[in-house]
Amino acid sequence: MKLLFNKTVLFSIAFLVAVVCAWEIVVRTFAVPTYVLPAPSAIISSIISNLPIVLTNLETTATEAALGFILGSGAGLCFGILLAESKLLGRLLLPYIVGSNAVPVVAVAPLVVLWFGNGLLSKVVVSAFLCFFPLSINTYRGLSETPTVFSDLFRIYGGTRREFLLKARFPFAAPYIFTGAKLNATFAVIGAIVAEFIGAASGLGFGMLSATYNLDVPRLWAYLVISVAMGMVAYSLIWCVERIVNIRHE
Repeated sequence: MKLLFNKTVLFSIAFLVAVVCAWEIVVRTFAVPTYVLPAPSAIISSIISNLPIVLTNLETTATEAALGFILGSGAGLCFGILLAESKLLGRLLLPYIVGSNAVPVVAVAPLVVLWFGNGLLSKVVVSAFLCFFPLSINTYRGLSETPTVFSDLFRIYGGTRREFLLKARFPFAAPYIFTGAKLNATFAVIGAIVAEFIGAASGLGFGMLSATYNLDVPRLWAYLVISVAMGMVAYSLIWCVERIVNIRHE
């Protein structure tokens, strides 16, 4: 409970409530048109009135993002370990990995949808694509920056390469790995939604396009708010796991 309700979390919640209240007051006071900026009450009302379809779209995107996170993060972690364990591969492939990270997802998504169709697989692949690079680079950096004193110590005591990786390099690289995982928690959601823009029958991205075509601005904002909330929840889950791991190793 202390982990979930510390002062920082409570302050963040209070700040969010204050922003929402100020938003509502400003919109009502200055009579801001709904098509420019809907009030939070209008957004909440839109969510409630469209709750069944909203929940369906939320479930679709959450599934795509979760699978993309697992696939992309797993591949990125393994590849980062491979690069760190082989200096030759690290020097050879790292520049290309960094360069590939600059490829915009909006350019990749249409190709992936063309290759794999409009179903679940294409959304998972795009989501995984975004998740691969942060974790692979962070894992490589964390494992590569392990102080040499640890390697000398393991060599003196006859430790194996595997023991050195698991007992020294991984604990030292944990902050880097968790940083990449927290980035991936939001990137997975972004990748899934962008892929849904290209072609989908459900999902938050599909809902955003539908609301835009129907000029339903409150519903569009509702999907935007839900997307932000999903990213925050995913980030918070990884943050909680990181805190639990740190507490157990203290």
